[in-house]
Amino acid sequence: MSNLLQKGSGLLSSTRLFAAYQWAVGAPRCHRRFIQEFVKPGPSDRILDIGCGFGASVHYLAGARNYVGVDISAEYIAAARRRFGNRGTFICSAIEDVEAASIGAFDLAISFGVIHHLDDSSARSMLRLASEVVRRGGRLVTIDPCHVSEPSPLARLLVKNDRGRFIRDSEGYRTLCQPYGRTDVRVVSDMLRIAYPQAITIVEF
Repeated sequence: MSNLLQKGSGLLSSTRLFAAYQWAVGAPRCHRRFIQEFVKPGPSDRILDIGCGFGASVHYLAGARNYVGVDISAEYIAAARRRFGNRGTFICSAIEDVEAASIGAFDLAISFGVIHHLDDSSARSMLRLASEVVRRGGRLVTIDPCHVSEPSPLARLLVKNDRGRFIRDSEGYRTLCQPYGRTDVRVVSDMLRIAYPQAITIVEF
């Protein structure tokens, strides 16, 4: 996942080191703001977290028992199950292998720092799943690094070195998502302790 926000390889594949890294760049604050200001879940909403990592979103969701997280990493799913127990359901699977009928219907879907790791084909698989399982009137809300026209030198360096190989500009995220629902993209740079451009994408089904 994202070099700044999500799990990676090597040292960052350790859950303890990854958590420390997240704290250092201000990812927990970013995650909390993402949920509270952009996702805005209702107390009884059933929520699908696509690329859930070790389930950090559970901290910020009131209806934790209505939470389902999916991630391809067995290590992170095991950590989520140990950490949160029955406060959520955690599924280890590639998103392409998840069958909509097996997980039921949701009010919201979220994805934190995932799409910029996916080529267009894989991203469409994720979007298609969300469009199939989220009820009419529901939303998918995502956050990912974003190319901007005049990035700061630090932002340019961080984007260049992000592990995600498919960082898009705001129009790229919009074009990718528009076939699945009404799409709004907002670029923000103040979610972390460092100025870093990210796209908040909201798809209404």
